[in-house]
Amino acid sequence: MDYGLLNVASFVLGLIAWILPLALIFFKNINYKKAYIFSILSLVLTIISIYFQFVYTNHLVKIKDWIAIEDTNNGVLFACTSLILGTFILNFILLFKHKN
Repeated sequence: MDYGLLNVASFVLGLIAWILPLALIFFKNINYKKAYIFSILSLVLTIISIYFQFVYTNHLVKIKDWIAIEDTNNGVLFACTSLILGTFILNFILLFKHKN
């Protein structure tokens, strides 16, 4: 398995997790049920994206690449934190907008 693809997949899923609520915020004809479903899907994609980062870090631990872990740890932490906060904020805005 090419573990480098986990980073690419994580990035793509994270983008989709942000694009889903962001795109739906600007649609007028979406009912609350659909917005709720897309919000759940966005959160699931965020969880899968972060899981891929855990799997990649686990791979680095197994091959004992401590330098790579030390070099990328702060970036991964920042990316995961940004992904979580961004997803929650966008989904909150989406659900709040379509509830009213």
